Amino acid sequence: MNTTELGATPLDYTTASSDDIIAASPEGQGFNIVYDTVGGPVLEASLSMTTHYGHITSCAAFGNHNLASSSLRCATVSGVFVLMPMLTGNRRAHHGDILKIATRLVEEGKLRPIVDPRHFPLDQAIEAHDAVQDRSANIKVVIDVI
Repeated sequence: MNTTELGATPLDYTTASSDDIIAASPEGQGFNIVYDTVGGPVLEASLSMTTHYGHITSCAAFGNHNLASSSLRCATVSGVFVLMPMLTGNRRAHHGDILKIATRLVEEGKLRPIVDPRHFPLDQAIEAHDAVQDRSANIKVVIDVI
């Protein structure tokens, strides 16, 4: 199963310009939802890639960003910092509730994580990191800790 089969449009920000990415969107007007996992200049470029009233979410929204391009589209911009409950304990129970819901959705077959077919044992964690870094695994990798 790939991301296209799930309704997502995978885009390679390392080879395509913002204009090319927008042109690849349905009707060439941008995307309803943009999820940024890279941050920095990629998030900055993502701010102009939504349709009007679209939504941009980033789990790497560190730094200062000019929101003008997203504001002109009336887009919603969200930063999701998943480590905060783990680091501070603040709303940790809420974070656990979200994970319980995600677990239930996986068990019901409504949510299917897409992971690299390789599983790396803990003593090969460097190789797993390298696979993500060199893009031979452009999805999530599993490191078995047992």
